[in-house]
Amino acid sequence: MSVRTAFSKNGFYFPITLASTTEFQKIQEGYYSYVKRYGQNGKLQSDYRFRLHLVANWARDLVHNPTLDALKDDNILCWSTDINAKFSGTGGFYSWHQDSTYSGLEPSDKVLTAWVALSPSKKESGCLRFIPQSHSEQLPHNEVPSDSNLLSLGQVIPQDILDTVIAKSGEIDPLEAELEPGQASLHHWKCVHSSGVNSSDYDRIGFAIRYMSASVKNVKSVCRERATLVCGDPGDSWDIEPDIQEEYGDKEWNEHKISMELERKNYFQDSQVTHFK
Repeated sequence: MSVRTAFSKNGFYFPITLASTTEFQKIQEGYYSYVKRYGQNGKLQSDYRFRLHLVANWARDLVHNPTLDALKDDNILCWSTDINAKFSGTGGFYSWHQDSTYSGLEPSDKVLTAWVALSPSKKESGCLRFIPQSHSEQLPHNEVPSDSNLLSLGQVIPQDILDTVIAKSGEIDPLEAELEPGQASLHHWKCVHSSGVNSSDYDRIGFAIRYMSASVKNVKSVCRERATLVCGDPGDSWDIEPDIQEEYGDKEWNEHKISMELERKNYFQDSQVTHFK
């Protein structure tokens, strides 16, 4: 079964190997150099977790890796990127949710997340968990704020609805997407997924890339957002972000600031929350 066929059927696909562990070391070194520059006590906070491909060469190179193309379209944009870090023994988790819930990106069938493992991502360290064939409709979510839930709005699918989705999938348990560094998983914008706490003795680090067809629009329309052109024709629904000229340059950080302000305005529409965790 091809990547696209399996993705269309189940709403996800894994693993995809981007590079060998040795070849991937340059990417890892780039990430840890970024954290050293901009992290606080080894951790990235708020906007420094997002849209790294606008300032960091290693992140830009991952966005433009052709191996991650699973959209049936010649015109591809990157809406955003973000670091998903769960540190050893900290108790952080991502509740059961759909990426589509607050983004406003439609049609959602033309949007996906590529989740790239920068460290081992195993059951013990809280790897991604997917429910097969859960991507056919938008489900209701409740907001349950929690310091431990790494989702900024604490969004979670109610348990009774989640039980029904799992029963329909025909699986007793969700599928755990274990990955090695340099491997990636793909999941549909409406695929129901989560990840548990990191009970291992190492940090679990992932880099999420949000790809979409150039035909996708943000229906929230609070403001016109920006996106990065990956390939083809950018269309006319998004302002296109400039490529990096100087890694971590002042101009690059200014472009990053503009894009983040626009993304936050749409994402946090009508919410008391104004910033990402």
